[in-house]
Amino acid sequence: MPRLFNTRRLFLGSMKRVSPCKGISLLLLGTICVLLMLHLKVKMDSRLSGLSIASTAPPPRIFCIITCFKYRHDYAGIHVHRTWAQHCDHFLFVSDNVHNILEPAVFPGLYDKWHLLRAHLEYVHNYHFHQGDWFLYAKDDNFVMVENLREMVKPYSHNELIYFGCKMKDSNSLPYMYEKSGILFSAASLKRFVLEALPNESICTSQERGDKATEELGRCLGNVNVIDGDSRDEQLGHRFLPFDSKIHLGSKLNESMSDHKDFLDNSYYPVKDNQIPMSIKLVSLPLDEIRFIYDLYYLAYIVRIFGAPIRSSIVEPQTSKLLYDVELLLES
Repeated sequence: MPRLFNTRRLFLGSMKRVSPCKGISLLLLGTICVLLMLHLKVKMDSRLSGLSIASTAPPPRIFCIITCFKYRHDYAGIHVHRTWAQHCDHFLFVSDNVHNILEPAVFPGLYDKWHLLRAHLEYVHNYHFHQGDWFLYAKDDNFVMVENLREMVKPYSHNELIYFGCKMKDSNSLPYMYEKSGILFSAASLKRFVLEALPNESICTSQERGDKATEELGRCLGNVNVIDGDSRDEQLGHRFLPFDSKIHLGSKLNESMSDHKDFLDNSYYPVKDNQIPMSIKLVSLPLDEIRFIYDLYYLAYIVRIFGAPIRSSIVEPQTSKLLYDVELLLES
């Protein structure tokens, strides 16, 4: 009668006889190796994701709302997701379509900037209000220093009716915040806007406003007694910058450029010699080219200055991963 179970070929087809005890030992060793590899993979994935960056951050809690669009998901949004967004206590991308990494809240069929702004803020208030003390409304081409944002709002309470940004004034000298620099709301101001301003058409229109969206936002907030705060530092340097850093570092605003002229004409604070003083406690600025987000992140969070204390609370993305992303951007 033929043998159905041949111990000679049980392990790797060996012609030598292997004892059952030795086979069990090899099986246990293999299991341990597999478990060790899985543990290392999970640990590395956790480091790369940067999910623990804000886990030990001091209060107040910063909730970041990052606007994006389908055609910019992989061009811009993904790079914000890999860098400064991880320093927020919680963050939410808002877009017009789905994305498997960004996992945005989707708002289809809205094209007017004011309608989008209203919908985004109302959604965050209704579903994420419990997750933040301050709510930053930013764009996918912004670079944000979240730690400096926390430091800026320390003198204030999230229960105050106040909001911050790069302050402007409209034709009636009413204040509003510059769209490209990001806007920060206290929890109280967000709640007041959604519950009291939005439902009242007489003080906050639901009509299309186009590029005047943040002007209408300023009008609505003013009508419900929300104060427009001064985000400048003690030396009157601007924390929320209106343009890319190359404009503010060793350069001047050019009045022949429409966006520069609009800013000069509508800046809430006087601009001397067409230069905007930068704060050393920078919070936010727009980027002309998204690839430079990695340069800024590297200089802000990874570079070590001799003699300076190590930022032990920061969990860094792997440097090789950052360089790889930069290389991909340069090739595109």
